[in-house]
Amino acid sequence: MMILDDIVIYKRKLLESGYYEKLQEQLPHVDVTHKTTLASLIAQDERIAVIAEVKSKSPSVSDIPSRNLEDQVAAYTEAGASAISILTDEQYFGGSFERLVTLTQQTSLPVLCKDFVIDKQQIDVAHQAGASIVLLIVNILSDTELASLHEYAQSKGLEVLVEVHDREELSRALKVQPTFVGVNNRDLRTFKTDVKHTADILISRQSGIHYISESGIRTADDVSQVARAGAEGILVGETLMKADDVGETLRSLKVMKGAN
Repeated sequence: MMILDDIVIYKRKLLESGYYEKLQEQLPHVDVTHKTTLASLIAQDERIAVIAEVKSKSPSVSDIPSRNLEDQVAAYTEAGASAISILTDEQYFGGSFERLVTLTQQTSLPVLCKDFVIDKQQIDVAHQAGASIVLLIVNILSDTELASLHEYAQSKGLEVLVEVHDREELSRALKVQPTFVGVNNRDLRTFKTDVKHTADILISRQSGIHYISESGIRTADDVSQVARAGAEGILVGETLMKADDVGETLRSLKVMKGAN
């Protein structure tokens, strides 16, 4: 929990310092209303949707290779990804909103702004920078904050991926009637990942929601496992950032939904 707590403290400091106001003054307004929604892309795909992530570093991974990120996004788009995930946290993940502005304009796919959102101002910046989707992490929000931010993001025309780590968080997430629930396979205490976590949590799933399995997905067997549990999509970063052949690796992860 320590890293997540530290990140939230850091976000509060940024909010207090006027960091997001400065970004709103400096960043262009990127119009992405022409892009197809992730919900419609998932609904029309008989295979598992891949949200392909661009990341430079992570508190849990020390050996992510340096890549040309525009080439990476192009490879993701060409190989059949359903969305691109772009980390915008600078301190812990080496991302930026400037990167989001640049890369969202390089792809026809919807883009997830992957960050630690605790305030509406962060949603405003993500929207301005060209995100189509924002992430809300149940673990760092109260029920009231989750409901308020979820409603606010939707009012801006954004899709929302609500992330959970256990069954209790899933029950909290379901109260906001989300379109998407992301199941993070990473244990917040140890930071270890186990794809079996998705099946454990989705025993409590409700119909009418798109479930996305996140973290620790490396092989087609991993994807088949979460597909059997009811996931319709996966979010993959490290595996694709480290792949020798990005397109081939991504295509290998697009198994049939509900795979045996």
